[in-house]
Amino acid sequence: MPQILKEELKEQILSAAKKEFLTKDFQNASIRNIAKSLSCSAGNIYNYFENKDALFLATVQETISEFEEARKYIETTLKDKKTLIYLNFDKSKAYANLIVNFILKHRENLYLLSCKSRGSQLENFLDNWAKEYAKLEYKSITLKAKGHKELFKHLPSQFFIENLCLFFFDCAKSLVEKDLDEKQLVKYLGEIFSFIYQGWEYYIDF
Repeated sequence: MPQILKEELKEQILSAAKKEFLTKDFQNASIRNIAKSLSCSAGNIYNYFENKDALFLATVQETISEFEEARKYIETTLKDKKTLIYLNFDKSKAYANLIVNFILKHRENLYLLSCKSRGSQLENFLDNWAKEYAKLEYKSITLKAKGHKELFKHLPSQFFIENLCLFFFDCAKSLVEKDLDEKQLVKYLGEIFSFIYQGWEYYIDF
């Protein structure tokens, strides 16, 4: 029973901390305020979390873990040429749905990482992850080009691929920062993917 109570208190602390971070951001959030909202002492919170930074990390840990799993998956697929599939426009729609589901599942945590993390150890997490993803994407395309030269008219530069990926992540971050419902997320992500795969021809009949 005591162990159950400890876990319950830990979950209550994380829930109260998320509300505090969402309301005031990392820099202005206060362990004392979190403790006050739970009618406990700040010392109780420090029994579970070393400092405010550790508490912030714990609050968004589920999302951080899924980002890490995604990175490991991408690295694994790079080692297996059979899994280097080409994303055409139709397949990109399925990819867009995966991203929509991820945003909906982690909306609050992504908002914390994007807008409320300044001053924390996670302040640059999303930007750093995007840069790492861009490098992996360029490596993926390079391997594809070597294995399927007949499909490539031109090999895109690392500069282009990395900046295209960063453009996409900037757009995704912008969607996270807005209070959009699922239908709107699907619509706007669809526009982004359509432009990435078809350019202005998606809008204009040249």
